[in-house]
Amino acid sequence: MATLNPKENLLRVLHGQMPEWVPSYSYYGQIPGVEGPPPNMGMRLSPLMGDRSDPENPRDLWGVPYTAVEEVGGFSLPTPNEFILKDITKWGDVIKIPDRLKDVDWKAVAEAELKNLPFSREATSLWYGPGGGTFMNLMNMMGFTEGLAAMLEEPDYVKELFQFFFDFYMPIAKQVIDVIKPDVISLGDDAASERSPFISPEMYREFLIPIFWEYAYLAIERGLPVNMHLCGHGEAFLPDLIRIGICSWEPVQLSNDIEELQARFGRHLVIGGGWEGRGRLTELDVTDEEIRQSVRDAIDKYARNGGFMFAAAYTPRSTNDPLTAHWNEVMQKEVYEYGKDFYK
Repeated sequence: MATLNPKENLLRVLHGQMPEWVPSYSYYGQIPGVEGPPPNMGMRLSPLMGDRSDPENPRDLWGVPYTAVEEVGGFSLPTPNEFILKDITKWGDVIKIPDRLKDVDWKAVAEAELKNLPFSREATSLWYGPGGGTFMNLMNMMGFTEGLAAMLEEPDYVKELFQFFFDFYMPIAKQVIDVIKPDVISLGDDAASERSPFISPEMYREFLIPIFWEYAYLAIERGLPVNMHLCGHGEAFLPDLIRIGICSWEPVQLSNDIEELQARFGRHLVIGGGWEGRGRLTELDVTDEEIRQSVRDAIDKYARNGGFMFAAAYTPRSTNDPLTAHWNEVMQKEVYEYGKDFYK
């Protein structure tokens, strides 16, 4: 019989210990088809989300316009070809801290929003992400072509902009973390595609690692585990990330050599992923048993040493997509049913 609740079981993994069962990492709060509280929940301060929820003119904190995309379940993405920053050397004329955020009592905001989170601190771990996606902020503002060119041609201006982001987000993080007392600090910046990184490990080390280190230190000095959200083929960045204290990575897509990473880093690096909805698993006539078998295969392959959390979900095909909802429920039920006795 299990003696740990979902929060305790997940945190055991993140602290390098063996869990009682294979934990899930939830991207959407309550895990479909599984009774009880989710093992984790993220917290974002609403003032830092900008006007993303504005139905007429959704924009992020810095003014980047967003568009809801039906084909990915209505999630909003930066509007194509509407870039707000044309010349990196002029970033200071364009990128400003909104006036409404200059005198915010962030401790009060954090306390108020923490009270409204629909979860129990006893059973669900709280994950907080300082920073706002440094690399992706630049790409959202300039587009990948101009943004990557700026990093090559005008690195000093890019570093100035990155420092501007850091100088804005870090004081907020210092205030908020000691108020909400999260269980995990989770950084995030998608610097890779499925096939390869967008930038070299050397550029990652030069531009981003110094910033990530400062955020990670906030966690390390408080004894908190540090997670990195990094989509795509990002394994080349792992040595530097682990060096600054990252102990968990999600979502680890199958384009990465997961078994080699596990052999190299053991439980010093928790793998969150190991499953993807691709190929046969996304065909409309895929059977429930095929989905369940894919879950068992992933757990058998990657969960043996305990440094693993199942972190995956089907992306909705539309805003009204009961089929994908069913697939996610089948998948998550199997993670629980197969994973609950995996270490016995």
